[in-house]
This record gives sequence, structure tokens and C-alpha cells, in this order.
Amino acid sequence: MNGVIIGYGTIAAGHTIGYQRTPGIDVVAVVDPTPARAAAARSVGLRAYTTFDQMLDHETPDFIDICTPPNTHADYIGLGLHHDLHVLCEKPVLMPHDGHYDHLLDQITAADKVFYPCHNYKFAPILATMQQVVHDPDFGDVLGARFRTLRRGHAVGVGEWNPHWRRDPLIAGGGILRDHGPHSVYLATHLTGRTPLAVSCLTGNMRHDHHTDTEDTAKLIIRCDGDVSIELDVTWAAGYRNSYYSIIGSAGTVTVENNDVQYSLGGNLHHDTLPSNFDDPQHSDWFAAMFADFLVKTQHPEQAAPLLAETLTTSLVIDAAYTSAAAEGRWVELQPCQQLLAGASR
Repeated sequence: MNGVIIGYGTIAAGHTIGYQRTPGIDVVAVVDPTPARAAAARSVGLRAYTTFDQMLDHETPDFIDICTPPNTHADYIGLGLHHDLHVLCEKPVLMPHDGHYDHLLDQITAADKVFYPCHNYKFAPILATMQQVVHDPDFGDVLGARFRTLRRGHAVGVGEWNPHWRRDPLIAGGGILRDHGPHSVYLATHLTGRTPLAVSCLTGNMRHDHHTDTEDTAKLIIRCDGDVSIELDVTWAAGYRNSYYSIIGSAGTVTVENNDVQYSLGGNLHHDTLPSNFDDPQHSDWFAAMFADFLVKTQHPEQAAPLLAETLTTSLVIDAAYTSAAAEGRWVELQPCQQLLAGASR
């Protein structure tokens, strides 16, 4: 199976390495209008095109992998599905248009192709270990969770094209809540198995730099079914990097902090050290595992259905968080995801 990457920046370079490590799937070309990025793609053996239409004149891909900034995701998703291609898309995958997702959901559900979110943190081995602990019968029921992501600044893009686009609301659609927030949200639902019902959020600018059009810090509390609360803290204003994930069960606990895993099962405390690769911006090992999963989903498309619900839930939580923050943290009830998907499938 061959594919084309749309947008060749830092993440796309990591995707390229991931494809090289995944049997049965390959990427052969890129679409990027920036001459320097096209040259970078050619330097690793990929053909490069300026536009999507130009690419289709010369290539017959099975899928596209969208690695462009968020404000272009919807257009490229639509193009890929219109041309009968499987579609992968980097986060934030779904962006609301005029506050709604109806048109994009209609396109996705009507297509006979796999729509796959690049939720790569799910494929970090250290977090897979965490999931195994949570699913152990001795862990009991999930009672609560807290995730914390500290970074010393926003990820800087390639110098050839607007390196600080993550702080431009017209391109990014928000700040850290829209950029790194999705990782925390989809991980929370994936690892705990809980369904978000309502969100309370506060945001702010703590670094006091010249990027003030978007927030650099956010604190969310997500109220879920089963009376479970999930707390998420994300910031670009920290003095050091730290990645922390903790889940409490009725009979056990598990915590991941950077490369350390500590968990308690059956009254026994365990400690392991694993390379997390949280600080590797390209995450090529995670991508290899993710692309192998994508390949399975193209062979068994019925398995991809839950991914759309996960993607939509993630976006609805982020949208509700922004609404809450604008109202000084008041609780905002979430739209039922399944109702929106049912409406799109009719």
C-alpha cells in the first residue's frame, strides 16, 4: 500500500521514518508548496509536488497522510475521501466549521474508506504498559485520573514556513489546548475507558512572551460516566519538561512520569524504567506501530468505526473547554457524540 504525505514538516519527517519501518506500507511522495520543504522530501527519496491536483496527475496513491497545520485539515480530508483514498490526519484532527462538524462527518461516514486519526501517544510502549495495568483484574474500577504535560515552550515548526504557527489562532485554531490538549484527552478516554460528560476549564498566558493571541496554559476537569473525574494540566510556560500520567483504581494505582512506571496490584508495588521517547518530536517508533495498526484497519474497516467516535469526542471536549474558559470555568455539558454520528450516518 502506497501513500502521499500532505505537508512535509517535522512531524511528516517522523512519519516518513515510521513508514520505512512498517512492512506492507510505504510513502512515495509529498505535497508541499514550500520549495525548501519539497527539496527536503526529495533528499530522502520522495517525489514532491506543489499541489494536490498536480500530485494526482502523476501518482495513484492508496492513502494520504495529512501533516499540515490545523486550518487546512478539513479541506484535505474532503479531497482525500472525494478521490476514494484512505485518510490519515494529524491532531487536532477535526476542527469545527462555524461551530459544527456536520459537513465533515457526512463526508467521512459516506465514504467507503478508512478515516484514521494519528493519535500516536496511544502507541508509546510505556503508555501501553500503563493500559495493561489498568486492564488487569486486580486494578479494579477506574476512580480517577490526572495527566500533566509541562513544556518549556511551544513546538517550533520548520524555519522555511512560519515556525510559530502554533501561536497563530487563524492557523492553529487556539493555543496549547488545541495543540497538545488532544493528546491528553484521547489518552484519558483510551486509558480509562470512560466517556466525558462535562468540562470545566481555565486558560491563561503564564510565560508572558510576545505570543499572546492564544493560551499557553490550560487546566481541565472532565466529568465522566461512573462519577469519575479526570484532571488535565497542559502548559508551554514551565521551566522544565515533564510528562506525568496517573490513574487510580478501586484496588490499584499506576503512574508514569517520564521514563518511570510505578504501579500497585494485589498489594504489591512494582517499579520499572522504560524509554518513553516523550521528548522525541518525531516519535518514529510510535508511528511505526500506529501505521501497522492503520494497515490492519484498512483490511478490517469495521474496526475503524470507534476511532471516529474517539476523534469527535476529543474535539468536543476541547471545544467545550474553550467555552468553559470563556465563562470563567463554568461547567459545560458535552453534546452526545453518538447522536452526532447517528445524524451523519443517515
